[in-house]
Amino acid sequence: MRPIVRSAALPRPLARPWTVPRAGARVAVVIGVGALVAGLVFLYLWQGCTLTMLNTERARLLLSLSELERERDLLSFQVAQAYSPEALAERATKLGMKPFSEDRTSYLILKDKDDEKSGH
Repeated sequence: MRPIVRSAALPRPLARPWTVPRAGARVAVVIGVGALVAGLVFLYLWQGCTLTMLNTERARLLLSLSELERERDLLSFQVAQAYSPEALAERATKLGMKPFSEDRTSYLILKDKDDEKSGH
């Protein structure tokens, strides 16, 4: 005959569903929310620093642009001054050129080849 085994004598594993204690769940939620808030604060501060850096760079570029515009205006003025009629006349005089006069001119009249053939 078979011996009868009692089920009470065998150790039974406790088959409970996996649960988190209520206090542990609260701690996990608080840690998660804290991490989310900390991440958002970090992103906000990082964005603010980046925006400040870009504004500084923009201001620096605007200053250099205005400086370059002033330099361009100065160079345009100097070129206009250098090629003014008075400046050209002064340089021509220094090179020995004299103003135009009628006694220094002579005219050379050329005839066209076609005019010679047609008799004009």
